[in-house]
Amino acid sequence: MFILSSCAKRGTPDGGKKDESPPEVLKTLPENNTVLFNDNRVRIFFDEYIKLEDLNSQLVVSPPIEKNKYSIFPQGGASKYIDIEINEKFADSTTYVFNFGQSIIDNNEGNELPFYKYAFSTGPYIDSLEFDGMINDSYSSKTEKLITAMLYPLNKEFNDSLVFNKKPNYVASTLDSTYFKFTNLKSGKYHLVAIKDYNNNFLFDPLLDKIAFYDTIIDIPGKYDVNLKIFKYPG
Repeated sequence: MFILSSCAKRGTPDGGKKDESPPEVLKTLPENNTVLFNDNRVRIFFDEYIKLEDLNSQLVVSPPIEKNKYSIFPQGGASKYIDIEINEKFADSTTYVFNFGQSIIDNNEGNELPFYKYAFSTGPYIDSLEFDGMINDSYSSKTEKLITAMLYPLNKEFNDSLVFNKKPNYVASTLDSTYFKFTNLKSGKYHLVAIKDYNNNFLFDPLLDKIAFYDTIIDIPGKYDVNLKIFKYPG
């Protein structure tokens, strides 16, 4: 059993140059990119005290795991490690990614460790393909933050109504920009959809959310010039 500690001395030592370097990951247990993963707890060790800021909006887990099926510790205090506890039955031969976005900062100076990700696979190898693009608002030049990009596998099950009741296989977020990037993808053909997900549940709510569909099938690996335009359904 891990014992959590959130005690840390704050402040910069007298004299000397201000620390501008981000926290560094010393090790992870199990190791990052572990294959045949069958644990339910991960610990990430850092070289200095860190804290988590805005984790709820910054953390992206792909494929999606219900938020009540995992926990991140500690929150609200400083620590030299992060624990991930998972209470979920994993899919077979699937690569899972916890991308912390811009949430990890050092406790003293607030230096950011950007887009740190912890990945593992329930199969014998880590999927490693990538795909990226841009998302903008159809009717505004203002940057719409925290847009969710979603990939659904190409099969007979997919139709436009699937976004109302089925969660995607992969998710990515624009965070504070208009750029999104999927990592650790499996090769295959996918439908690409983007939503402004106000319910934060990876399902489209036409009363609240904005949406965009990409009209070309995404074949991974492959290169595409993607610039989606989200819009609000009338009504």
